[in-house]
Amino acid sequence: MLLKITAPTLPQLFEEAGRALAELMAEQWTGDPAAATELVVVRALDREALLVEWLNELVFRSETRERVYPYLRVTGLTDRELQAQIRGAVPNLLRTAVKAATYHRLQIAPSTDGYTATVVLDV
Repeated sequence: MLLKITAPTLPQLFEEAGRALAELMAEQWTGDPAAATELVVVRALDREALLVEWLNELVFRSETRERVYPYLRVTGLTDRELQAQIRGAVPNLLRTAVKAATYHRLQIAPSTDGYTATVVLDV
């Protein structure tokens, strides 16, 4: 499945990618205001690989903790490292099981609206 995201800044692009993943995985979820904030740090060799690692970390956490992560904020971003705070929600209605983000057709590029990313998800 092809995922295409546009955002004004790179941190917002990574946040939007995470939210798009949550919306793809679950149609409805219950947000728990008392849910603990989780800190995430992912590293990769370049910006594009960082996007794949970020999405795969969210997939892993969703599978192991039975949550989706629509509430996220990137707190630090370089071309090789992402730091974020995320909060999970319990899915009420699952939509799509995502196995992983892939490197196939992977791209992050400047656009007239800021940045655009394209990533293929293995479902």
